[in-house]
Amino acid sequence: MLGLAFRRHGDEHAAIAELDAAHSTFERIGAKTDAERVAELLGRQQTRRTFLFTDIVGSTRLLETLGNDKWRKLLGRHNEVLEEQITRCGGEVVQQTGDGFFVSFATPKAALEAAIGIQRALEAEIVAPDVRIGAHSGDAFQSESASNPYGGEAVHLAARIGAAAGAGEILASRETLEGAGAGFRASTPRAEAFKGFEETVEVISVDWR
Repeated sequence: MLGLAFRRHGDEHAAIAELDAAHSTFERIGAKTDAERVAELLGRQQTRRTFLFTDIVGSTRLLETLGNDKWRKLLGRHNEVLEEQITRCGGEVVQQTGDGFFVSFATPKAALEAAIGIQRALEAEIVAPDVRIGAHSGDAFQSESASNPYGGEAVHLAARIGAAAGAGEILASRETLEGAGAGFRASTPRAEAFKGFEETVEVISVDWR
């Protein structure tokens, strides 16, 4: 109601801030109908995607060791390798996060194939940084006008899973692996507690070697 009041008075910036806060709260408490209504007010559509987050492990230490010039060359090659594998599997680079990528895929299978391709391609390089990868499939809201077109709980969980992965690891939620079908070797599921999520989440390490 506060968001709508701001909108009626012509303060769209404040309206969006209030509606965003309401949407996050409704999602957190499981008020799906209310969350969908707020998404409509924000001009967003619900969509189901698989989100992938990548990150270089120990990037600050690498930068200090290599120096600016060598680090820039290493990062440039890292970006080329990742973008090639993401494109090959039909991924959409949503955002480049400094030394990592936030990517959206239409299917869990495509996302895991890209993740495996990334790790194998980096291992084949003469010198390459260790990269951790996290993946999660779920419903998210989409807005064509936003600089970051995807948002919602599924995006936040994918980011949390990525941060929990180890060096050279592909860590995926159970939903992602089950949606990907057969053909992927994986570890026994384990429960992880993530900040902002009341219940633990089952995650699985995908073998790429």
